[in-house]
Amino acid sequence: MFARAARQLSWIIPGALWLWLFAHLHDEWTLNARYNYGWAVPFLAGFLFYLRWQTRPAPLAPTAQKKLCVVGWILLALLLPLRVVEEANPDWRLLSWILALMVVSFSLIDLWRKGGRSWAAHFAFPICFLLVAVPWPVQFENVVVHGLTRVVASVAVEAAGLTGIAAYQLGNVIQLADGFVGVDEACSGVKTLQAAIMVSLFLGELLRLAWRRRLVLLLVGCAWMFACNILRATTLVIVAARVGIPALHQWHDLIGNAVLIVGMAGLGLAAFAFKGKQPPSATSDRPSLRASSLWEPAATLLWFALIFAGSEIWYRSHERRLFSWPTWEAQWPAGSAAYRPLSIDESTRAILRYNDASSATWEELPSVRWWGFFARWQPQRTALQLVRSHSPDICLPAIGRTFRGRLPSFQFEEGSLHLPLRAYEFAQESQPLFVFVCIQEDRSSRPERSAADSGEWSSRSRLRAAWNGQRNLGQRLLELAVIGLPDYEAARDAAEALMRKIISTTAPTDSRPE
Repeated sequence: MFARAARQLSWIIPGALWLWLFAHLHDEWTLNARYNYGWAVPFLAGFLFYLRWQTRPAPLAPTAQKKLCVVGWILLALLLPLRVVEEANPDWRLLSWILALMVVSFSLIDLWRKGGRSWAAHFAFPICFLLVAVPWPVQFENVVVHGLTRVVASVAVEAAGLTGIAAYQLGNVIQLADGFVGVDEACSGVKTLQAAIMVSLFLGELLRLAWRRRLVLLLVGCAWMFACNILRATTLVIVAARVGIPALHQWHDLIGNAVLIVGMAGLGLAAFAFKGKQPPSATSDRPSLRASSLWEPAATLLWFALIFAGSEIWYRSHERRLFSWPTWEAQWPAGSAAYRPLSIDESTRAILRYNDASSATWEELPSVRWWGFFARWQPQRTALQLVRSHSPDICLPAIGRTFRGRLPSFQFEEGSLHLPLRAYEFAQESQPLFVFVCIQEDRSSRPERSAADSGEWSSRSRLRAAWNGQRNLGQRLLELAVIGLPDYEAARDAAEALMRKIISTTAPTDSRPE
């Protein structure tokens, strides 16, 4: 009876690790439209694991039981510092990959210990398949996004020209005679490229294709879905030119869904075209698992409880010593020339999910035009991830601005207020466009602003946040853009002068929140 209970309890350990990983990726799958498909991956992986389970080989006692046990417990021990860092950096994709690889490694080791090396090899694909739902590294993802959107826009412009439509490409925007058509991420092919990778791998395993055929299917599937997105963007441009820009909203989703259906149907046909004689699969007469001891899974579950309890104690003990910054807001200069409040697009609201936000445009001097955006997030787990998703070097190229590079950061100081600002330079119609961005948390581990609070998201700053016990602190975002000034020095001086006019502060009620 104890052996049976131990075998059943041993399956809970890798299951708990996978639930932890899914909870970690939950925000990315929910908030980031590129990874909404991630919700389907656990179910598909579970189905593939079930199919593999039906043909599992007879379990064999592993030859390196003690070594595997030691490696498994090393992985479990590393979960404690990983959990502490995760709590302060829920959006850190490097951490997501480290956690995912640790969970995959532990699961394979656990299967090896249960049924020998043959089990680890037999179940390796459904276990590793879950990695397709882990978000790509940010730098790599940005390169792919900008590259695909520009290629799609360029091909759509050329295709429209063949039909007699005059079109001109401005970054990721296509200019027509009576308006503009933006090639957004949906049209760029990034989402469908990732979905094509997932579906190609799933169909290859479902049909038990040979590895070479799986690789060819993966390449063919990605190329086919990219061609479908070029067709989608071209069709939208033709519709906008023939019917009109206002009618584009009525056709956008219809064309997108039709192209998606065609793309997935073509991918399925390609998979069945590659299907040949399936390799023989191992069969067994319901082999029994190797007996396990009860103490090990029980000790592992206790360790999991200590990991989460220890992480919570760490942050709660530090939160009592955090200092509150003065609260501040941006009040736009309504009396300025050409002042106009701007409505915020619903898609922006859906992506950022802020608590409060406002935006406006105005002129301070003749031919010098400003644009401003201010948003605030209440303390919550997703606040940090949401505010960091708003980066001008990602957003502005998507609307036709050319990114020239980062400029020196600086700090705005006014009384007790210290705001770090990052600076960027873009090109808009051959003129320099300067953008200044400030992201500040509402609380900090130190009473004075220092260089350590520069607003950067380097590995060092992320680890420092975990060491200082900073999490869920609430965020404020200020973004200013100016065009019409000759150089960075003039733009920086103008930005500092403007901030002295529009920033209003309120002293915190308690510098040491309980």
